[in-house]
Amino acid sequence: MTDISRAIRWTAEQSENANLRAGLMITDGAFNAGSNPLYDAELLGKPLYIIGIGDSTEPKDIAIQTIITNDLTYLESSVPINVNIKSNGFSDDAATATKLILSDNGTPIAEQSIVLRKDQQAYSAVFDYHPKTEGIHKLTASITPRDGELTAKNNSLSEFITVLKQKRRIALFAGAPSSDVSFIRTILSNEKGAEVKPFIQKQGAEYYDEAPTAQSLHDAELIVLIGFPISSTSAATLQLIAQECERGKPLLFVASLQTDYTKLKQLEQYLPFTVASSRPQEFMIFADVQAKSLSNPILKIKGMDQDAAIWNQLPPIFRTETFVRMKPESEVLATIKVNATPLNESLISSREFQGKKSIAVLGYGLYRWKLLGEAAEISKGRSDAPDVLTTFLQNSSRWLTTTDNQKTVRIKSTKKLYASGEKIEFIGQIYDQTLAPIDNADVIVKISGGKTPREVHLTPLTNGRYSGQVDGLAEGDYAFTGAVSVAQKPYGTDNGRFSVGDIALEFQNVRMNSELLRQIAERTGGKFYTPATASTFLEDLKKQPAFTPRTITQKSEFALWNLPWILAAGLLCFATEWFIRKRSGMV
Repeated sequence: MTDISRAIRWTAEQSENANLRAGLMITDGAFNAGSNPLYDAELLGKPLYIIGIGDSTEPKDIAIQTIITNDLTYLESSVPINVNIKSNGFSDDAATATKLILSDNGTPIAEQSIVLRKDQQAYSAVFDYHPKTEGIHKLTASITPRDGELTAKNNSLSEFITVLKQKRRIALFAGAPSSDVSFIRTILSNEKGAEVKPFIQKQGAEYYDEAPTAQSLHDAELIVLIGFPISSTSAATLQLIAQECERGKPLLFVASLQTDYTKLKQLEQYLPFTVASSRPQEFMIFADVQAKSLSNPILKIKGMDQDAAIWNQLPPIFRTETFVRMKPESEVLATIKVNATPLNESLISSREFQGKKSIAVLGYGLYRWKLLGEAAEISKGRSDAPDVLTTFLQNSSRWLTTTDNQKTVRIKSTKKLYASGEKIEFIGQIYDQTLAPIDNADVIVKISGGKTPREVHLTPLTNGRYSGQVDGLAEGDYAFTGAVSVAQKPYGTDNGRFSVGDIALEFQNVRMNSELLRQIAERTGGKFYTPATASTFLEDLKKQPAFTPRTITQKSEFALWNLPWILAAGLLCFATEWFIRKRSGMV
């Protein structure tokens, strides 16, 4: 890399203690790191004499300038890959068009032909990328070298993209088939990127389809309970759900007439409430949403003040005589009204605590919001009627499954692409379940991909941060896995990828930037030279008014009797004198 501004700042630092009156730079001006050196040169306050080396004309060359794509995408989805190319001095016809190849982890997956023209320098191409496997993928755009090129080191460029699972798996538990189950299942299944696995009880502890297993729940990212559990639900099933909730799986609970709140106590620690009492006495209620609750994204319908009126005009639903106590960290989003009388009893509530999220709806018959709400308005000719139930469930699903910001183990390399010989640096951040930093963790990063696996122990800094370096890696692609242990117990892992040697920054721009160099010399009071005119540099420097000697006086005082080595030397001399006198018979 070339960082001209850093060199200028270093000069400014040295001039504080040395008689630096001017600077001489020998450079092509093609900086590719740091800020624009023109601003640092003006702040230096000293003349800079510059000898520009290299050719200011465009060489005969083809270079891939940039690859632009998303950092994240999903399996089987389509993501565009934009490739920008710079060419000079080449001209093609249709038969000899230049081939641009896109590779995924080293395997060519797409190819395009680009017809180069002498009167055109900038070209662009767009690839439609469809990832087939999840993980971190290395995308490389490359052009076959041409005869007469200045260099082939800038004919390829790489970028990394993270591919996530397309399907967000949802485990849906229901005590029995119902209209709520049908509507909620359909809405969640129609959401892009979601796959619903239903577990609906039949008789006793039996299920209509397959029974839930530890693996089926382990793969789920969200657990939905509709009228579940009931009196015949097995304790083993509730234990499976509790284990996944303890691992941080979010929970959406919707009540029903058959819900067994005694058995629900096994999951109560993951819900926004605790049950005080419950009777299966059914009555009708209306949703009561206050304007202050609209700031929560779960209740957002249109994102306007009229959202409260939309909620409060919904058809009535059902509720049993169930009374609950809200937990301190819970938030009541909607209460209930019986006829026109508002009651301070929760209908919709949410909870987020120690990385665990849950939403509870203590009412049922939610299908009425769609059939008697949206559908009734559409039958009257209102095509813009809001679909409250669909919007509410989609908002809830997104809020519950958004957990990236709660990641407790974060380990990454400082860059994705390193030059040959450059040190590889890793940075780690370790937090506990409340996102408080952990400073006593043992962090080990294992690097694979080269001839010999490498291992790096990250050094703790402060506030849960860790860092470490490794050098001597050969050119190639590498993967790393960071393992964290706290008190000699495994705590968490993180992984990533990087490449060494693919980067060719110095070959992205091989032309001398004479315009920039002339501006720096002119604004600082120096002069710009070519190698042919550089012989006048010394004469020009001597003519600089500020180029004169400067006297620097330094005064230092030392109390010799306080220095331990002076005392030691004195004792040694006295001992030597005594020894000589003793041997000479003078004592």
